[in-house]
Amino acid sequence: MLTKDVERVGKAGDVKDVADGYGRNYLLPRKLAVVAHHGVEAESKRLRDAVAKRETKDRAEAQTLADEIGNKTVVVRLKVGAEDKAFGSITNSDVAAALKAQHRVEVDRHKIDIKEPIKTLGEHQVPLRLHRDVTAHVNVIVTSDR
Repeated sequence: MLTKDVERVGKAGDVKDVADGYGRNYLLPRKLAVVAHHGVEAESKRLRDAVAKRETKDRAEAQTLADEIGNKTVVVRLKVGAEDKAFGSITNSDVAAALKAQHRVEVDRHKIDIKEPIKTLGEHQVPLRLHRDVTAHVNVIVTSDR
């Protein structure tokens, strides 16, 4: 029985039949699963209910944060030399720090989805993946800092 979600195997609370070596050498030592025994149905139902409750709570918190952020604008300075040549770039850490400093909203930098670091001046829209089902956007205005 799985105690946590395992990619390509199943969700927490599922009773799965896996290869002996995979279970013994990977799942059991990492406490991702326990050996199924009598009465496992009740335990698996309890685990599934707890996971569903936690998932609902996480989604609600992410939605609240998305509503709070709701297309806010942050201004970030980028060092620029002659002919507007950028020195460095704006990364997800910079956007997270700007959100915290300017709007007092704390967002984990891993949830800020910048594909490529921003190296140009102007306005950019940056998506935030707060939850699997919840996405928000932040407008980032990059200004020059000479």
